[in-house]
Amino acid sequence: MFLDHASLVPLYFFHKAWGVFPTLIVANPMGLSQKEALKTGAILQKFKRPGESWGLIASGDLSHRVTRDAPAGYSPLGSFFDEQVVHAIKMSVPKILLDLPSRTIYEAGECGLRSALVFLALSGEKAKPKLLSYEAPFGVGYATAIAVFPWKTYPSLARHAIETYVREGERLSPQDVEELAPQESLQSKKACFVSLKTLKGELRGCIGTITPVRASLAWEVVENAIAAATEDPRFLPVRPEELPNLTVSIDILSEPEVIRNVEELDPKQYGVIVSKGNRRGVLLPDLEGITLASQQIQIAAQKAGITTLDGISISRFTVHRYPEREDTP
Repeated sequence: MFLDHASLVPLYFFHKAWGVFPTLIVANPMGLSQKEALKTGAILQKFKRPGESWGLIASGDLSHRVTRDAPAGYSPLGSFFDEQVVHAIKMSVPKILLDLPSRTIYEAGECGLRSALVFLALSGEKAKPKLLSYEAPFGVGYATAIAVFPWKTYPSLARHAIETYVREGERLSPQDVEELAPQESLQSKKACFVSLKTLKGELRGCIGTITPVRASLAWEVVENAIAAATEDPRFLPVRPEELPNLTVSIDILSEPEVIRNVEELDPKQYGVIVSKGNRRGVLLPDLEGITLASQQIQIAAQKAGITTLDGISISRFTVHRYPEREDTP
């Protein structure tokens, strides 16, 4: 197999750093139009495989005609082309490159435009690229940038857990959880709630814990996510065809603290736990339509089947809410 300069250079550094080569798929985008290169990146953006990770190396020289002593000769459009590529990376706007006149591209003597477009389309808003360097030794432009996808999120972990269970009837393995969970969640124990809503904002399931009951927060998220999708008594279990039309959010709870009067509550800031005997009702903070502490207490009591507020105990807690972004993988 014959590899070009754009492939050999990054592979050299991979081997130097790791001692081995990673599993590779080598593809040359030179035969693509600019729009086809952009579409390729957009397609790659949708590629995902639970429990596995992958990366794209988009490699290629920029202009070969940046300086007067460049091997391919000089063009004043060479440095302009490179400036536009750097600008497009900094702004994460591939349209800057799509709008370049064909004469500018030709005069620049480039071979990395399509690689840059694939990279920009793949990174998108998920992982805004960071320009690390630009230089033009020998009159040839080289830019280095990186985009890291923040895929290890609580909503993505919950979604993986739900989709695996609803589609396959299986729970995530310990290895899956270790690979998918935010690192801090593997070492900490906290309570959490997982909420599912339709794209119209209608509740589809919500299950959680007030105090941690599992080995780690990661597992708390996994098990509560499955329960929210399949065990909320107010709803039928989520069906596979519903999954694309649901959003997931995670509320991680602080330790509850007992309060002595309602004035210590703030529906925007605090969730509430109402207890009486062996009954206990919970309501999360910052919910649409809940503006008064008295509403919070009444709703939490109703959820617990508490018919009178005489003799109740009230606790409050805060949450760190993690909504699922539209671009979550």
